[in-house]
Amino acid sequence: LGDVYKRQLHTRIMSLININFIISALVIIAVFVLQYVFNMAPCDMCLVERYPYYLLIIIGLASIMFKFEKRATVKRVTNYASILILLFGFLYTLRHVLVERGLINLNSGCTSNLSNLSDKSKLLESLNQAPLVRCDEPTYLFNFISVAEANLIMTFLLLSITLYFVFLENER
Repeated sequence: LGDVYKRQLHTRIMSLININFIISALVIIAVFVLQYVFNMAPCDMCLVERYPYYLLIIIGLASIMFKFEKRATVKRVTNYASILILLFGFLYTLRHVLVERGLINLNSGCTSNLSNLSDKSKLLESLNQAPLVRCDEPTYLFNFISVAEANLIMTFLLLSITLYFVFLENER
C-alpha cells in the first residue's frame, strides 16, 4: 500500500509541475504571438506580469533536469515557491486590471494622467519620457476582454490548481 501511495503522490506532484510548466510556456508563446505577430505592444506592467511565468518555466525545466521528484524537501520548497510566485502574479495583475478600469491611480509614467502638469516644458518632458503603451489603457482581445484580465483569469486558475495539488498532497 505504501508504494502505491508513493507512486500516486509522485504522479500528482509531477503533474503539478508539468501543468505549471506547460501552461506557463503556452502563455508566454501566446503573448509573444500577440506582441510580434499581431503588433500588440505590451505596457510596462504587462512585461512584469510575464515574470511569474518565466519563473514557473525555470522551475519546470529544473525539475525535469535535476529530477526533483526524488527529493521530498526540494519538491515541497518548489511547490510553496510556485504558490508564492503565482500569488505575486495574481496580485500584480489584479492591480493592473484595477488601473485599467480606473479604480486605482498609478503614480508613474505608465499612465496617461498628465493633467497635473501646468508648465509646458514639464509637460513636454513627461510626454517624451512616457512609454508608448500606457498601463491604464487596456488592450482588448476580440473586443471583449483585456489582455490583463485574461492574464488575471489564467493566473487565478494556475494558483487554484497549484493550491489544490499542494493541499491534496498534505491531506494524505
